Order: sequence, then C-alpha cells, then structure tokens
Amino acid sequence: MSLMDDCIGQAPILVLAVGNPSRGDDAFGPLLAQQLQSWLATQTTEVQQAIELITDQQLVVEHALDLQGREQVLFIDAAAQHDAPVALRAVTPSPSNHAPARVNSHRSTPDDLLALYQSLLSQPPPQADLLTLTGHGFELGAPLSDTAQALLPQAWKLLQGWLDQALAHALAAATNTERAGHA
Repeated sequence: MSLMDDCIGQAPILVLAVGNPSRGDDAFGPLLAQQLQSWLATQTTEVQQAIELITDQQLVVEHALDLQGREQVLFIDAAAQHDAPVALRAVTPSPSNHAPARVNSHRSTPDDLLALYQSLLSQPPPQADLLTLTGHGFELGAPLSDTAQALLPQAWKLLQGWLDQALAHALAAATNTERAGHA
C-alpha cells in the first residue's frame, strides 16, 4: 500500500516553504526546501510519494487549496521577529471573523491560510506546524546572513524530526486503511 492518499492522489504530507532567495534571510525557506529536495532524492519511492514540496515567494490564497487532502502540513518561513532563533510550533486557524479578509499578498500567515481553508471548504484544516528562523536582514540582493547560515543545521534537525513523525503517522494511517480494506 502506498502512503499516497487514495481519494485524491496527493501526498499526505505537504511542506510549503516560503521566501525570496534574493532577499537575505528570506531565503531560509527556499534553502531548506533545496536541502529537503536533495534528501528526498535519496529516499525510497514510498517516502518520495508521501511528501510534496512546494516553494513559493509568499503565501497566497491559492495555497489554501494545496492543503486539501493532506494529513499534515509544515510551513517553513523566515520571520523578522520571533521568540527563538529557530522554532517549530503548531499552527491553528486565525479567528474566523478575521481570516478571509486578512489573506492577501505579503501579509498572509499560515494561521490565516488555515482559516481560509476552513471557511472555503467548511471542514477543519489538516494538522499544521510552522518552522521559522528569525531573520536579521531582508534587503534585496543581500545573501543569507552568517547568523541564519549558522542556524540552518538546527533548522534541518527540526525538519527531520518533524518528517520522522509525519511519515510514521502517514505509514500507520496507510497500514490501517489497508487492514480495513481486507476486513
């Protein structure tokens, strides 16, 4: 049995990396996505089919539909201000009275996108988390800062841990679906 979602044919796990590679620390998401893509190339077909990777410069309303049919979603993005240099936290939908109006270019958050999904499809969004790196410079043409570069290995470890859990969950769900089909 494949880890692919039989109903929709989409990978149960979505990693949505956001950022502009030509804007300093905003390159965090795309750089981590490149590392993930390289790692995926070394994995089994089953693992490759279980994970879809989308990289974009910013979250847009269309990404709400990319969440459909997923079991777990990880957003990766740089933040100008955050409590920790690198952090992984659960994401929940923004309050319903704010979200649809707030989802727009350059200001959308994963929380807003989940709320939009919930509003559009009248169903709860998939479980979602956000991996962030506190950025220090976002100037056009600037390279990734030395600080951000030094934090990439820590971010990669958090991403690997998240993937291990997400893949274990997806494998368990696929196994249970297969057993139910044989009963």
